Amino acid sequence: MKVLITGGAGKVGQWLVRELLNNPTYEVTVFDRTPGPERGIVKYLVGDIQDLGQVIEAMAGAEAVIHLAAIHNPNIATTTVTYQTNVVGTFNVHHAAFRLGVRRVISASSNAIVGWSYGERFMPEYLPIDEDHPLRPEDVYGLSKQIGETIARSYTRKGLETVMLRPSGVVTPDELEQMKKDQGRRASGFHAYSYVDARDLAVAFRLAIERAIPSGTILFIVADDSTVAEPLCELYPRIMPSIGDKARALTGSKGAYSNARAKRLLGWQPVHCWRSG
Repeated sequence: MKVLITGGAGKVGQWLVRELLNNPTYEVTVFDRTPGPERGIVKYLVGDIQDLGQVIEAMAGAEAVIHLAAIHNPNIATTTVTYQTNVVGTFNVHHAAFRLGVRRVISASSNAIVGWSYGERFMPEYLPIDEDHPLRPEDVYGLSKQIGETIARSYTRKGLETVMLRPSGVVTPDELEQMKKDQGRRASGFHAYSYVDARDLAVAFRLAIERAIPSGTILFIVADDSTVAEPLCELYPRIMPSIGDKARALTGSKGAYSNARAKRLLGWQPVHCWRSG
């Protein structure tokens, strides 16, 4: 299968390329602003997802697209650049796929869409948070991801198969090892303290290509546990008393986001955990 990965030279993309190359049936093309090797089993194309013509040219012949390219944090670019890159880029990818007859587009959304990651006033409706939780982003990154999911749903109605994965706090193997040495991360406020290993996330993207799941599916892709050693059912009420008993189910090492739907529909299971080893 011919797969195009936008943003394939980035933090997640590098591990996704490795994951797909483990299966010789995949033929991978990376479309990124960063040049890759001139020779090798993977084809690297330099381009800009904000240019529809470039996206169409890069996507020609692809059977599936994994859309990773984005400004991944609201604090590393101006709001205008973040919005335009993420929203226009996501539109271009879905529009190009629809025009070219690509079978499926899997997009990287984010847990930030809920509004917790960068929102100062966020209070969850319930815990753990699942895919049905209301979306209340306050920052441009979370907003751009909410619009991105809306774009994907609009093309779902046109007949394009779409899947949106919402990862949280992606860590590389080196970062995971550091978390193990540090015995987790220090609690520093009312945060989700969620994460996922880049290798586990790469597996989820591969499964989203391979599995027969309903078009328009949205999935949280997170580890089973949190990044802090203390149970969240104890931490949250102490940090934010107004949360009441909403965190009562987050006993032991249970995380603030639910990955149950991803496990059920993809057959996905996170393997890498900072608590092990």
